[in-house]
Amino acid sequence: MVTDGSPLVRGQIRESNLTMLELLIAAAECEVTNYGVIKDDEAVLEQTLRDAAARHDAIVTSGGVSMGDFDVVKAVLSRIAEMQWMQMAVKPAKPFAFGLLASSDRRVPIFGLPGNPVSSMISFELLARPALRKMMGHTANLLRPSVRAIADAPLRRKPDGKVHFMRVFGHFATDGRLHVRDTGPQGSHQLAATAAANALAVVPDGNGIEAGDEVEVMLLA
Repeated sequence: MVTDGSPLVRGQIRESNLTMLELLIAAAECEVTNYGVIKDDEAVLEQTLRDAAARHDAIVTSGGVSMGDFDVVKAVLSRIAEMQWMQMAVKPAKPFAFGLLASSDRRVPIFGLPGNPVSSMISFELLARPALRKMMGHTANLLRPSVRAIADAPLRRKPDGKVHFMRVFGHFATDGRLHVRDTGPQGSHQLAATAAANALAVVPDGNGIEAGDEVEVMLLA
């Protein structure tokens, strides 16, 4: 995992989730401590998690909650916390974990997000953000606001039993309605479409949304 601008070599990937999640958590009106990238060492990770639990009200991790060959996060959390490992019928963001880590007389919630950047963002918005805001005492606006919009172009997908959250850009047209179109390739590793998006289109299972049809969108900005 490369955190600076140095060239990648075989077996490395560019770190992209830390800044994104730090900003999303702050946007949810939480105070954030960024523990950075923790190396794949069970003892180091366990100590970091226990330290975070002692100092904070909740923990958000990214990566290691799926079926990878070296999921140290899953191994450590399964041992030290009460965890539930889930596969959700949404795309992106299929894997998700939630659990409680005992610390003194408290049980600190842990939100385990997937490592793919877009999956991490979507699962935070759908699950971690509303939970964190609920913990802060909010009773309204737990999720981002949702509205009905008009698709200016088809939002294509294939039936797979999942709800798809597609990155779109929305604007108000001369008819006074919000109109949206996708921002590019929708792969869970493709951040360019995310950077250009100001909303998520909620596309139910099926073949997608035709141009001119209504679609539910979650506003990000």
